[in-house]
Amino acid sequence: MRVSRMTFRCLPLLNNTRIFSASLLLLFIVVYVLKSSFNNQPPNTNTRSLTYQEQTTNFLLSRHKDIQIHQVINKTTTAVKQVLVPKTQKVICFDLISGFGNQMLMFASLYATAKRKGMKLVLSHYQQLQAAFKIDEAIETNWDVCKNATVIQEQPPCCGVANNIYNISNQKTVLVKGYLQSYKYFDSYKDDIRKYLTFRSSVQKKAETKLQNYLSKRYAGMDVSKRTLIGVHIRRGNFLLQSFINKGYLIATKEYLYKAQKIMQSKYSNITYIVCSNDVEWAKDVFKHQHDAIVVSMGPQEVDLALLSLMDHMIMTVGTYGFWASWFVNGTTIYCKDFAKPGSLFASYYGNETFPASWIGLN
Repeated sequence: MRVSRMTFRCLPLLNNTRIFSASLLLLFIVVYVLKSSFNNQPPNTNTRSLTYQEQTTNFLLSRHKDIQIHQVINKTTTAVKQVLVPKTQKVICFDLISGFGNQMLMFASLYATAKRKGMKLVLSHYQQLQAAFKIDEAIETNWDVCKNATVIQEQPPCCGVANNIYNISNQKTVLVKGYLQSYKYFDSYKDDIRKYLTFRSSVQKKAETKLQNYLSKRYAGMDVSKRTLIGVHIRRGNFLLQSFINKGYLIATKEYLYKAQKIMQSKYSNITYIVCSNDVEWAKDVFKHQHDAIVVSMGPQEVDLALLSLMDHMIMTVGTYGFWASWFVNGTTIYCKDFAKPGSLFASYYGNETFPASWIGLN
C-alpha cells in the first residue's frame, strides 16, 4: 500500500495536536486540584482589610507632597502613633532638661503660648512629665522638625513674662530657651493646664493611700473627714549651698512657718498640717511639739506632689514645686516673700509676675 507524501506531512501535525490537547487537559487537572485544595484551607486569621481611616491615611501619604508625619503620644497608652500635620504649620520646640517643678512651668507656659499663636508644641526629654501627668494630647515629640528651628532666648532670663516669648512669631519654627517661670504665661488657659496636668491614676492612688495611712495612724479610730488639711512644703536642700547663697537665695525660717500657721488658724478650725520637705529631719524638729502636724517621709516627687494637691490650703516656702502644690490646691496660699536677698542677682529675676495676687505674701 502506498502512502502519499501529503499523508506523511500530516502525521507530525496530528501528533502535535494530540500532545497539545493532552497538555491542556493535564494543566486543567492541576489547576482544579490546587483550587480545591486552597478552598479547603482554614481562613487566615492574621490577615485583615484596611480600615477606612487607614485607607484614607495611605491615600493622603501617596497624594499630598505638602504633608509631613509628626509623632505624638497615643492618649491611652505610651505607644507612639503617626498623625498628619500640615508642613505649613509652625511649631515651638523646647528641651525639658530641668527639675520637676521647672518642667511643669515650662510646659504650661509654652503650651499656652503655642495655643495662643496657633502653633504646635514639640518637646524632648518629656518622659518624666508624661509619666506623672496626662499631657499626651498636648504635645508632639518628633524632634526632627526642630533641626532647622530659629533659636529664641528668653529675655530677660527667668522669672517674668518675656515679651519676645509671649509675642513670638508663628511664621517660623522656633527653638525656645529659658525658664519661663511666670504663671501669667498660662493664666488665660488655666482650664487646659488643669486638664493636662492631671495626675495619672496610678500616681493619684499612691498619693491617696499614703495620706490615708498617715491620717489613720495619727487619728486612730477617729473621724478625719471633717478635718481641714493644710499642706506645708519646705524647700531647703541645694538652696543651702554657698553658691546659691552667694546669688541671693534665702531659706524660710521656722519663725516664718509659725506665723503662717497663726494666719491659717485665724481662718480655719480642726486643722491638720501635712508637711513635705526635702529636709525631713529639719521639718520634724520644727513641728516636733505639734500633734496635728504630720511630717511625711519623702517619696517619689510626683506622688508627694499629688499628695499635696489633696489639701484644702497651702503654706509654701520657696521653689516651683511648692508653687505647683499651691496652684493645684486653689485654696488659701501663704508664700514666703523674703526668698531673695534684696539687691542680689536672684532678686533681680523676680517681680510681681511670680505669684498670683490672691496668694498671701508673708515676711
